Order: sequence, then structure tokens, then C-alpha cells
Amino acid sequence: MKRPAGASKIIRHPFLNQRGIALLLTLVILALLVAVIIEFDYGTKVNLITAANFRDAVQATYLAKSGIAAARAVLKDDAKQPETSKYDALTEFWARPFPPYPVGEGSVSVVITDEAGKIDINRMGDKRSQVREDTKAMVTRLLDVLEIPPGEIGPIVDAIKNWVDPINVNDCSENAYYQSQDPPYRCKQAPMDSLSELQLVKGVTPEIYQKIRPYLTTVSVPSTPININTADLPVLQSLDDNMDYNTAVCIQDHRPYESLTDFFGCANAVGACKLTSPCRRQIRFKSSYFTIRAHGIVHDTERVVTALVQRDENKIVFWDIE
Repeated sequence: MKRPAGASKIIRHPFLNQRGIALLLTLVILALLVAVIIEFDYGTKVNLITAANFRDAVQATYLAKSGIAAARAVLKDDAKQPETSKYDALTEFWARPFPPYPVGEGSVSVVITDEAGKIDINRMGDKRSQVREDTKAMVTRLLDVLEIPPGEIGPIVDAIKNWVDPINVNDCSENAYYQSQDPPYRCKQAPMDSLSELQLVKGVTPEIYQKIRPYLTTVSVPSTPININTADLPVLQSLDDNMDYNTAVCIQDHRPYESLTDFFGCANAVGACKLTSPCRRQIRFKSSYFTIRAHGIVHDTERVVTALVQRDENKIVFWDIE
């Protein structure tokens, strides 16, 4: 049908099509809803994962703490046993690593270490000159046994002695080095509170620290320092200039000992620990301080609790949660 002559042409704008507008609005609203739902779902999942991780961390921490409590009970019970009350040795129950023990959804494992089986470097600052010299000699021999370069041993030992020695408070030749560090610090000239301080001492590189840390401690005991029943081979070799590898192995193989009479059952020990030798002044057979390291694991979350305990007084000296 032809349009009448003179009639105007009707032009329809596309946006005046209501069905098109409705479809467009529907698509926009749907896209917004999908975005909101996805964001909500993501946030919910993140919150659930965070809550689950927090729950697992709390459970793992308490599992590790329970491991510390169990280890303290084991140590306390060991001290009461008539057959083992005279000595502490690696043949006893407390010295065996406790493998992961399942508890609920997780597990706990414990390792107990005797601090008396190590060399106490704080004794290099002892007020007794004999103790200072004996300890300095032991640390020197230890570094030699561990194959620290000979040219580095003397300076490292002197730097450690200056760090822990409170007697000559104005005499620390390493202070210029410490002041040049970023940030600068001063020579402590007091006993170390933890072995990690050793990393601040001049000459103690990260490699050297990792090599010597298993054999050193900062737990000071007034009596003789080394329990030969729990000392590792490098520590036994460090007891005296007369102590060679074969003698240290002989001493290790004949453990445990209850007294010096038992100790000299190893014939080589008689020659190494003569009546006037430092070795006689360095050995004992019982221990007071133990480090307990407990691992609590729940799913993929792990917490480690470390405690230094004084068994005789049944107290915790140091506590750390990793």
C-alpha cells in the first residue's frame, strides 16, 4: 500500500523499542548479580579458609603445649627412678625422640635435649679464672674439631670471650666493628641470654653458627659443665688436649657412667683425663637443664613450642612459640 502523497515518513528510534530496553536491562542486572554472587562466594570461601587455618593453628599450638607438659612429666618421673637417679644418659626413656602421636585431627611429636651435654660459652665470663681458661680452651678445641679455618679460630674465641665477659667492661676490641654495622650495636660484655646472640659476635658467620650451635649452650650451671653421658663426640673431643678421636669414641661406647670409677673403665680415659688435667674439672654425670621442642600438627598447619626447663625446681626458664 502506497503512502498517501504529502504524508510524512515516521522514524522509530531503536531505544523506543520497549522490548529491547527490557532485554538490555535484564542482561545488565544479571551481570551485576553474577558479579555480586561471585564476590560473595569468594569472600565466604576466604573467611572459611581463614577461620579453618586459625582453628588449626590454635589446635596445633595446644597440641605442642601438651607435648611440653608430657615431656616435663617424663623428666620428673625419670629423676625419681632408683636405677637412673644417679645419672642422666642417652639410654634413658626421656632421650628417645617421641614420634608423631595422633591426637584428634592432628599429631604431636617431642624431642628432649640435655643442655649439660654442651659447652656453656657464658663460662668464658665466669669470675673464676680457672673456669674462664678451661672453657676458652674447650671452645678453641671444638672449633678445631669442627674444621673451622685455623686463622679464624683465635679471633672468634677472643670475640666470644669479650662479648660475655663482664669483668673488663671497657675492654672490647671488637667494638669498632660492632659500631660500623647497620644498625650499630655495642659489645654486650654480659652473659648471653640465648645462643642466637652468637650471630652478633664478630667472625661468627651464618655458616659457622650453624656448624657450632648444636654443641654450645648459654645455660650456666655453677658446678662442672659437661655431662659425658649425653655429650656428642665433638664435645668429648674438646674436653682436653689429651683427648683424641679414639679416646672420645671409647668413652662414648662405654656409656652410661655413674661415677669417675665407671668413667675410667675406658682405659684410654685414664691417660686422657689425668689427675691434674682440665678433663677432670669438666665432667659430670647428671643434668639439670633440658630443652624440650614439641611439634603440633593439624592438617597442614604446624606449630613448634620450645621450652627450657629446670628439672630440679620443676620450672620453665624459657618459652617460645614458632
